This record gives sequence, structure tokens and C-alpha cells, in this order.
Amino acid sequence: MGIAIVVSVTSLALYPFVRRSYLLWCSLRIACFAAMTIALLSFGPGENLFGGLDNRALGEVALALGVACTGPFFATYVERHIDLAHHRRHLWYILPLGIFAAGATLLGGNWPIFHQLHDFALLGATFLLGNSLIAAIRRDSRVAKMQSIVWGPLVLLGLCAFAYEFFARETIPHWPRLVLGALSFDLIVTFLGIMNGFGRVKLERDRALANIQAAEQMMLIDPLTNIANRRGLEQHFAFDTARHPSGLAIIDCDHFKRVNDTYGHEVGDRVLVAAAQALRSDDVFVARLGGEEFVVLIYSDDWQNTAEKARKRITQAVSVAVPDMNLPVTASAGLTAMSRSDALSVAMNRADKALYAAKEAGRDRSVSIAEFQQAKKPLTQAA
Repeated sequence: MGIAIVVSVTSLALYPFVRRSYLLWCSLRIACFAAMTIALLSFGPGENLFGGLDNRALGEVALALGVACTGPFFATYVERHIDLAHHRRHLWYILPLGIFAAGATLLGGNWPIFHQLHDFALLGATFLLGNSLIAAIRRDSRVAKMQSIVWGPLVLLGLCAFAYEFFARETIPHWPRLVLGALSFDLIVTFLGIMNGFGRVKLERDRALANIQAAEQMMLIDPLTNIANRRGLEQHFAFDTARHPSGLAIIDCDHFKRVNDTYGHEVGDRVLVAAAQALRSDDVFVARLGGEEFVVLIYSDDWQNTAEKARKRITQAVSVAVPDMNLPVTASAGLTAMSRSDALSVAMNRADKALYAAKEAGRDRSVSIAEFQQAKKPLTQAA
């Protein structure tokens, strides 16, 4: 009973996570076998407990119902990729056969012929289960191989009991203890198999989630420079609510087309990678908008000085990373302060205008632009 309770409760607890119907059939199957245990061991032999049936007869009913649940359990437990063809359908036939065997036991007190029908129904269920088990093993089912070990003692015991009852016309000696011993072995090994299957399902799900997260991360990262792209910038700004940038800079490498035209795109890519690494520092978030244009969110109080230092680092970083290029690479920057009410697109629009002004002024410099604030006081009062 302890084994049955542990396995049944664990199966039901796993169901919300795995959502596999075999866990429900397993719990129902175990409940039937637990009822059989109570009937066989809790009352003395010969006591009329229900409808004129003694504990042995009620145990037979519970056993038949447990067998009935075994077919659907195995049909849903075998790996989905295993093609059992008609055998999977045959496993579902065990359900009505087991129910019929239980009903035959109830009727056997008045019509002895039903005792034999009970035996033949269970024999048919055993045949269908064994045939499907062999078919699954031939298709290299890992579950079937384990269950063949689990159900071997039960099947052998059932065949011996059927043969003994058929010829001796009485129940095999020590039948309750033999059945409970075989069932205990069944429950323990099946439980280990279910836990192992749950571990495999969880591992597969974790791998799938990791692959999804990796794919999502790749969508946010610029593959060349390994910094955020525009989508990554927007997501960072939207979800990083713990802090707000004090300033924003759009930085563009000057005359970058000459680098590509003179030295080729491979060297140009190396220049962009060096520029991206140069812009990284504490209290900043760097993203590549596209081409040679970068956006820097600045979180320090002295945001203008931080942005200017980042811009100047580009020239030195490129000269170190691409020593075979004689053309110096400078950068221009458009800067703007950011208030908490600023939308990212609005701030970037201001910084883009400042960048245009920096290029018009001769490049290799920073220009800062502030948001226009309408005067809160009348002009006469302000004067």
C-alpha cells in the first residue's frame, strides 16, 4: 500500500508538468490494485462484504479492473514515434475485456459459467498485451523492453493460475500473496521507468527552451559586432526600468565608405568591430543601428563627457586592431540629454539632428542638442 500510494501520488503530481495521459492511467491502475490489496488482506476469508461476495471475489474484481487499465496505460506509455500500427488499437481492447472480467466475477456467484468467462477474458487481455509488447520490442521501444521485465512475473503467474484453475477447478495456492508480490515488483520498476521518462521529457523541454532563448537572443544581437542591434536596443530601453539613461549619443564613423572602397569590406568589418568594442564602458549600453552608426545610452551623471571619451576611443582602438590600415578613422557624435518622459525614438531623433550638425561643422567632433522646453512663465515675467 505504501508503494502504491507513493507511485500514484507521484504520477498525479507529474501530470501538470508532462501532460501525458499514461500518468492518469497509471494512477487509476494502481488505485485498482490498492483496492485489491485492501480486499485480500484486510478481511478474513469467507466474509460476505458486498452483494454476497467475499474478499477474494472483490479482490478478483479489482484485479480485473487493474488489468483493464493496463492496456490504455501501455498504449499511451509507449514512445509516440514507435509505429505499433494495429497493436496500439489492440491495447485499447484490453479495457472492455478487463471490465467484462470484473462483471463476470460479480455474476459468478449465481452463474458459475461466468467464472470461466472471467478467466478467458483475462487470458485474452494477457494475449493482447503480450503480443503488443513483443511488437514494440521488435521496433526497439525502450519502454517495452523495461515493461517486459516488469510484467514478466505477472504474465507468468497469470498463465500458471489459469492453467491450474482450468484443470484443478480451484484457485492456485497462496494466490493473493503471489499476486501482491508480483504487483509490488511491477509498481517499483514502473515507477522508476516513469521517473526516468519524466527526466528525459524535462531534458528535451529544457533543451527546446534553451534553443528558443538562444534564437531570441540572436535576434537581439548584431552578429558582426556582438553588441545589441536596434531591436535589442528597444527591448533594453523598454524593460530596464530600474534605471533611466541621462543622455544618448549617436556616433558615426567618418568617411567609412573610403575604408571599404580602399581596403575592402573585410577590413571595414574589422574597423566596425573595433569601434563597437571601443564604445563599451561602465554605465553605458551600446547598440549598432546599422552600417557604421552606433547608439550609446549613457547612465552616468557626466553623460556628455562619457560620450565624448567613447567617441575619441574609436580612433585609437581602430589603429590598434587594424594596424595594416594607414587611413585614420575618426567619428562624429550627436548628443542629447534624456528625461524620464523621453521616448527612445524622440531622443534618437534629437541626437540624429545633432549628429548631422557635427558632420556639417567638419566631422570628428560632438555636438549636443537639448530638448526645447516651452517657458512656464510669460516672457514678460521671464525678462
